[in-house]
Amino acid sequence: MKYALMITASTLALLSGCNQGSGLSVTGGEPVTYLCEQGKKIQISYFGLSDDSLNFIKLSLPNGKDYTLPQIVSGSGVRYTDEFEAGWRGKGNEGYVEMPDKDGEWQTAYNDCKQQQ
Repeated sequence: MKYALMITASTLALLSGCNQGSGLSVTGGEPVTYLCEQGKKIQISYFGLSDDSLNFIKLSLPNGKDYTLPQIVSGSGVRYTDEFEAGWRGKGNEGYVEMPDKDGEWQTAYNDCKQQQ
């Protein structure tokens, strides 16, 4: 058991030094409000790593749940999803939120969301 802890501690120490001096940082974060059908408001904060290796969002829903979703490849527009609980698809100043139903089929949860000025 002590041996396993020593390996873990030394591995963490080594990894913590890997990022020193790299200048990698998170950019963005200003929340954007979208008004969806039936007057529901969602809020999305867009983030990215300074080396452009990853873009992601924090999606805040009217029910108080928050999701952090990475950007994935999309044929048109942008798509952020964790492939399990939630997804955001957007194009221009509009988009919609998807969530799986009880059978695991993706359904639109918040539709026709338009960015508020």
